Amino acid sequence: MQDMLHTSPELDYLRRQQYQPGWQDLLDIIISGIADNAGEEDRRQFLNLMGSHLAQRFPMAPAKTVGELEDQFNRLWFDFNWGQVRLHPRDNAIILIHSCFPPAANGADQIQWNAGLAAILEGAYAQWLLAQGGQSHVALRWQQDSAEGIMTFQYQNNK
Repeated sequence: MQDMLHTSPELDYLRRQQYQPGWQDLLDIIISGIADNAGEEDRRQFLNLMGSHLAQRFPMAPAKTVGELEDQFNRLWFDFNWGQVRLHPRDNAIILIHSCFPPAANGADQIQWNAGLAAILEGAYAQWLLAQGGQSHVALRWQQDSAEGIMTFQYQNNK
């Protein structure tokens, strides 16, 4: 397991528990391979598409409330061992805070891993929100957090 600087003992323990030899390694090889052969935006779009396909394979039931949708997301993330998400509705947006996501493989480029995983999550969340009645013109974007172990996404209607 890679050395993780500036993290709490609890977060380090959780990441060690989440690490699945082979799975993170393969995903890191895929993300790195795409990064080596495509531009940053092409990589993001491709991994968004993969996240969208993941969401189609694991659809969410229609939710009556944001809390119900959050519960559905978290049941899936628990089954996948991919962390958890909290949804924070705003007037014209929903902020999604995804934490405890899978750690990068040993020796992986952490920045590249986070960007790749964020692109996959972007695609999945966008697809699920669209299926819940969202609009295709409403963008869902990763906010490129600096906080360790947190990915923040914003689903906002700018019209």
